[in-house]
Amino acid sequence: MANPDVLSIRVTDSIAVVTLGSAKRVFFDQEMSQALLDALTELAANDAVRAIVVTGGAPGYFIRHYSVDELIRMGEQVQASARKWPEDQPYTAGVFDRAMTLCETMAKPVIAAISGSCAGGGFEFTLACDIRIAEDGDYLIGLPEINAGILPGGGGTQRLPRTIGMPAALMHILMGQTISPTEAERRGLVHEAVKGKALDRALEIAKRLATFTPESVAAIKRLVRGALTTPLAQGLALERNLFMQLCSGEPALERMRAYEKSRAQEEQRR
Repeated sequence: MANPDVLSIRVTDSIAVVTLGSAKRVFFDQEMSQALLDALTELAANDAVRAIVVTGGAPGYFIRHYSVDELIRMGEQVQASARKWPEDQPYTAGVFDRAMTLCETMAKPVIAAISGSCAGGGFEFTLACDIRIAEDGDYLIGLPEINAGILPGGGGTQRLPRTIGMPAALMHILMGQTISPTEAERRGLVHEAVKGKALDRALEIAKRLATFTPESVAAIKRLVRGALTTPLAQGLALERNLFMQLCSGEPALERMRAYEKSRAQEEQRR
């Protein structure tokens, strides 16, 4: 079981809420990354869970960023070994990368409820979530890594262009200036910046998503997630095949029959 200062989970009415950190822990690190991967793996396999919301546990924070202290230790170890790191070094996904990939590939929707400061690795994680809701407030969102002489190393250079387009992403990452929640909404870094609690809005969305058939949610997520990297003809073929699978399945047939029955009754009352 994860240290509650690192991560906690609660499941209510088919919605799982994963809370990252606490007043004592406001940074991503190896321990939190592993706990997150374990939690997401468990929830992805739990048929009773229909949607997942991830939020922050410290007042004023989602996750501030990835632990710079941990990055320094890693960099110093590589430097001390006199090892050169070539551009063509084979890629091996770590636990943080695997947690983000699982967000993208699992059949269930994952919603980030951004409850405060969310920069660097914290924001990179939210980019792997399907929906990002931020609460309006006096805090900042974005990718400031260039200020530390590095670059976003948790997928930011790849996921942000897929989210807001290459020119806007290049400007944001090169400038290294984090922005307010409302500006993040305006620029498309988050879907909504809300006046109330981000968690409340995220739960509202999650509850609506939980009313749909899990088969249709999973198929839509799979298709839309793959749309930018799949040739159009291949994507259209998969869309048609998944459409036919759903259309001939009993969950969809039951809902479509109920709709037609309701429509017929409404016409009779006119």
